[in-house]
Amino acid sequence: MNQIPSHSQTPEFDTNKSQTTAILYQQPTFAEQRTSIKDSVKAVLKDLAAISLVLVTIGSVVLTVRSCADDVDRQEQNAVKHQLQFQTSNGGTR
Repeated sequence: MNQIPSHSQTPEFDTNKSQTTAILYQQPTFAEQRTSIKDSVKAVLKDLAAISLVLVTIGSVVLTVRSCADDVDRQEQNAVKHQLQFQTSNGGTR
């Protein structure tokens, strides 16, 4: 009992029905690889801007910390002077 259905729903794959006939990857031509001077200058300026932004950020942090440290030292010196001023005036009246 060998039965072969005549109206099968199985698709047939013997024909190539692909919609893509172009090459998927092709090496770029020399004209496509060549960059203009304008594009090169833009890239260099973008890099310089990024580097300068990083340097300015680091520099501002360093200067802020240094300024705060100087301010703390100045306040400490003023506190010591203030304490010495009251110690000498109180020590002389005894």
